[in-house]
Amino acid sequence: MTERLYYDDAYTTRFEATVAQQGEWRGRRAVALERTYFYPESGGQLADRGTLAGAAVVDVQAGDDGRVWHVLAEGAAVDQGAAPAALDWARRFDHMQQHTGQHVLSAAFERVLGAPTLSSTLGAEKSVIEVQRGDVGWQDVARVEAAANQVLWEDRAIVLHWTDEAGAARFALRKPPKAKGRIRIVEIPDWDLSACGGTHTRRTGEVGVVKVVRWDKVRGNLRFEFLCGGRALRDHAWRTETLLEAAKRRTLSERDLIEHLERAAAERDHLQRQLDQVNARMLESEARELTGDPPAGVARFDPERARDAVRRLGLACLGAGAPWVAIGAGGPQP
Repeated sequence: MTERLYYDDAYTTRFEATVAQQGEWRGRRAVALERTYFYPESGGQLADRGTLAGAAVVDVQAGDDGRVWHVLAEGAAVDQGAAPAALDWARRFDHMQQHTGQHVLSAAFERVLGAPTLSSTLGAEKSVIEVQRGDVGWQDVARVEAAANQVLWEDRAIVLHWTDEAGAARFALRKPPKAKGRIRIVEIPDWDLSACGGTHTRRTGEVGVVKVVRWDKVRGNLRFEFLCGGRALRDHAWRTETLLEAAKRRTLSERDLIEHLERAAAERDHLQRQLDQVNARMLESEARELTGDPPAGVARFDPERARDAVRRLGLACLGAGAPWVAIGAGGPQP
């Protein structure tokens, strides 16, 4: 088994590794190390990236036998024995922010709304949690965000505990542990206790901020998309730029933009209904002309008419009395 050093130290990014075994992971060249700081994909958290003896590590996965396989870039190789290793710190810290933020946010949903977290996924661009809740509004979400961010800004020190199944029962865990044997418990004092094997920041303040950006109904529950730390800042930057630029182009204040868009949408819908009525009258006229008097069959090919327009013209010809219609078009959908 590979000794997983990141359990107790998520901040070491360079270390001297020892390659214990050469092998493959799903058809790709990989090596197992005796001890590693690389986090393998698990528990909804993505794997680390980095280098090993100069070769790019493009994935990290844990085998059923406890060995951690470091998948190398195509064409790369690492010899047996000592090998200098380096983690991609920007990626690692981003994952630490998202994972710690998820613990804080999940506890906030449960404390503020009584909505326990059913599952979580920490993606490369967005993270989601599914909570047991039928409906919610922006004011509810604001209360949850305020509670979560207050915990972040208090910069509470995060405490790690190692115990066993019997010892875990003495902790008021938010969810029962899935792991057997040695169990690692992540404690955010006076806020959350969770059995978790992921990487986390030392203090809540390092997460910076947590922001819910959207939610959907899923299987009678709610799935929330959220961002923490640097991701939240980058998201806020492009949303602010888009909002300000859209308002500027229409010489409006940002707060008047939604009202303006709703008014424009209503005007568009009104004009579309008028256009549909005009098109319907033109279609009926064209159909009567093609069908003739007395009505005859219609054979026609239009090189540019849209497929739905062809269908409507054919039906209009039948409505005008044509006994049969053979009509087609060349595009944009032949």
